[in-house]
Amino acid sequence: MGRKNRELCWYLGKPEVFADFCNGCIYGGRKVIFPDELAEAQRDYAGKKRGKDGRLHTGERERDVIKLLCRNRHFVKIALENQDKIHYGMPLRCGEYDMMEIGKQARHLREQYRKERTLKGGEEFLSGMKKTDRLIPVVTIVFYHGKGEWRAARQLREMLDMEGMDGELEKLAANYRMNVVCVEELEETRFRTGLRELVGLLKRRGNKEAFWKYCQENGERIGHLDADTYDVICTMLQFPLLSQKKEKCKNKEREDFNMCQALQELVRDGEKRGEKWGEKRGEKQGEEKLGDLIVKLLQDGRQEDALRASRYISVRKKLYAEYGIV
Repeated sequence: MGRKNRELCWYLGKPEVFADFCNGCIYGGRKVIFPDELAEAQRDYAGKKRGKDGRLHTGERERDVIKLLCRNRHFVKIALENQDKIHYGMPLRCGEYDMMEIGKQARHLREQYRKERTLKGGEEFLSGMKKTDRLIPVVTIVFYHGKGEWRAARQLREMLDMEGMDGELEKLAANYRMNVVCVEELEETRFRTGLRELVGLLKRRGNKEAFWKYCQENGERIGHLDADTYDVICTMLQFPLLSQKKEKCKNKEREDFNMCQALQELVRDGEKRGEKWGEKRGEKQGEEKLGDLIVKLLQDGRQEDALRASRYISVRKKLYAEYGIV
């Protein structure tokens, strides 16, 4: 897991941001899920995988973000998987995660019943659970924050070779539908936390004009970012110099940060560096031109003109024109 993914996972894992993400992506921006309804959930699952030696080894798989939604005594587990690159096997990966999550619940039930010895009848012993038991549903959302559209399968069937399969068998084939949210397709105004600015800037990162226009039109919000949002934007946009401007652009009265000011300072710094580079390059080119002129004058036996050209700009200009030196 790279730095960008780690920081984005941490940011989306904040209850207020997680709730805002779900409300914006699932409910069109309506406040349906609230931070105080969310509880932490176990992110890792134990599993078996075959090693190079051909033997099965115990390993762990880990979710990016997962929360338990508790409302009116009903529970749902909501998980987010962050992707900045296309993953052609993503439906299979998400399906495995969901089944491991549900399977873990079933194992806990089975272990509890066997410990309490409350299972009755062959069916319950065989199943490890009772007919009335219900497991907690799992909803997984893939947040694709890479550039462009998601150009890969969105369901398991798109990964299967079903050509030549008769219709009746095709109906029976297993499937898993994956939920994908693409950052470039999101409407940032559906979000209420700093997620709005993160999505808005990520959508426009490849278009300089659109990026600056968005900053100007949303200066009030971008000029008052909380510390966590400021940091995650710097990381996701890969602006390390912007991080260095953070403390300098702190709004002391409100304890937030003015990213608009930081961006403007970066532009000014860039302009200054460009001016210095241009001056140095201009000086070098001027020296090269004068050197060429003096060489030509000396070759033509015009020592006095060479001396005057080295002293007076007006003389140099006339001689440049005479010799066609641009």
